[in-house]
Amino acid sequence: MFDLIKNFPEQMQAALEIGEAATFKVALANDIENIVVCGLGGSGIGGNLLAELLRSELSVPVLVNKGYSLPAFVGPRSLLILSSYSGNTEETLQLAEQASAKNLLPVCVTSGGKLAAMAAANHWNLITIPSGFPPRACLAYSTTQLFYVLQQAKLIDGSFKDKLKGAAALLQQQQEPIKQQAEQLAGRLLNKVIIAYAEDKYESTILRLKQQINENSKMCCWYNVIPEANHNELVGWRQAVDNLAVIFFRSEDEFYRNTHRILYKKDLFATISQAVFEVFAKGDNAFEKRFYLIHFGDWLSYYLAVLQKIDPVEVNVITRLKDKLESVSGSSF
Repeated sequence: MFDLIKNFPEQMQAALEIGEAATFKVALANDIENIVVCGLGGSGIGGNLLAELLRSELSVPVLVNKGYSLPAFVGPRSLLILSSYSGNTEETLQLAEQASAKNLLPVCVTSGGKLAAMAAANHWNLITIPSGFPPRACLAYSTTQLFYVLQQAKLIDGSFKDKLKGAAALLQQQQEPIKQQAEQLAGRLLNKVIIAYAEDKYESTILRLKQQINENSKMCCWYNVIPEANHNELVGWRQAVDNLAVIFFRSEDEFYRNTHRILYKKDLFATISQAVFEVFAKGDNAFEKRFYLIHFGDWLSYYLAVLQKIDPVEVNVITRLKDKLESVSGSSF
């Protein structure tokens, strides 16, 4: 996992080359009314990033679908993207079957598996990414292709390419400082339940942090966004709980009223917990800031695993669940 995280900036650059070389055999609709990105875990987080980064640019809504059923509104004027790193994600394959039954033409992003076979059999557009890695370690491969799909659909221009290149360059430049800060923070979070907060427009970064803490560090973590958390969760902070720790992902481009909300929460938490921390994004634009925070979180999850002397790659409990589901009556995947 160390090398996979360390090489993330290079993966971003390689992902751009894959996107440039991708070909679309089936023309995409020119009157798209909505975008639906289907994927779970490491294959789904790219949809969250896409929706955040383009929400002030896109004129059509984006839905990230992380279940077994396509919404009823999905139809010929939907840009449907099926993202499964392995190509064997049960939920995504179920959605592919539904898409086929409705005669839809999704775009598939995968390294192979059953999804690639379905794409070939149905003559769907397919972008193939490198195989053989844990899905969560291939965020750049899958996420980058989503932007290329939207460019192919003429929903965005190609400006994202320079932004992704800039983000990769920033991570290469900041790699060692990020590692050092993440390792130091990991030492203060050991044996804690981590609660992450960020402004709502940075939700993808703390969702990614939660996922990485869960899988790499084998630790519990939950998150909430500002201002929503101030309307409910804030009331739950009434007494000290020794094993809780709070991380705020911050950025200089926070909406000023949200900044005041975050500062209020910090002051409140400081009265009942000594484990309250902030991590500030670096970068000149939205892409750079989000990938900076994501990379920091990846390193943090790795160092937490190291401190516990556990393998960050191992996810045996998920494998056992998949084995269990294989025996469930009516399962077709």
